[in-house]
Amino acid sequence: MATAPQLPGPLHIAFVRGDDYSTLLDLSISIVGYTWSAEIYSLTHGGTIAAPAIDVVDAAAGKINLSLTDAQAAALPPGTLGIRIRWTAPGDMKRRAFEGVCEVVR
Repeated sequence: MATAPQLPGPLHIAFVRGDDYSTLLDLSISIVGYTWSAEIYSLTHGGTIAAPAIDVVDAAAGKINLSLTDAQAAALPPGTLGIRIRWTAPGDMKRRAFEGVCEVVR
């Protein structure tokens, strides 16, 4: 397993609990052949609370969409949580692409 030496880019999101959420992220590099995973986790104990969907919008241009359904957002506790998005590039190189905070209101 190879690991890229770069630091993850910051990602800070906020939404109202129970609302659908979606945001387009632009990496500005080709991500053809990459696979993705995302998690919202507790800053207290580190456990995963939700797994947002990652959809590739334009792999050649490096555009992905991060989304949560209203049911997923309703299941999150109000407050500050962590969020991270990871990729696995061809050749099994793994990297945290984004990491930051997720503010859930109400």
